[in-house]
Amino acid sequence: MIDPMIHRLLEQVIDSPIKLQLVLLFHEHATLVATPTQVGERIYRDIWSTREALRELAEDGVLGVTSGRDEPVYRYQPATERVEAIDRLLKCYNEPLTRDGLQCALREIASNAPFRRALRGGVAFESINL
Repeated sequence: MIDPMIHRLLEQVIDSPIKLQLVLLFHEHATLVATPTQVGERIYRDIWSTREALRELAEDGVLGVTSGRDEPVYRYQPATERVEAIDRLLKCYNEPLTRDGLQCALREIASNAPFRRALRGGVAFESINL
């Protein structure tokens, strides 16, 4: 059973595997300041999903963002109301037995994430026709 605070964080903020990967990266390297291109190269993900995930994490109070020359620049700057939930998430993630449950819950949440974002009034990246 996942802590309700962690489950809310997953549903409301960290609703995809890439976002979890980014939170883990920025938490582990708390002084990291990087553009989406730099982060994408570091985590071996495509620039489009990386850019979208970074933007959403900034909007949801996990990352801070400033304007760079060509791209925004992100840093780890969780809002006060997110700190405890993120700390609990990281403790849960560091336990091998609870990590499996966390990953399973995240996969289920990720499958519904575009619908949740649409209900909250955000635009799901997947729904944009290019």
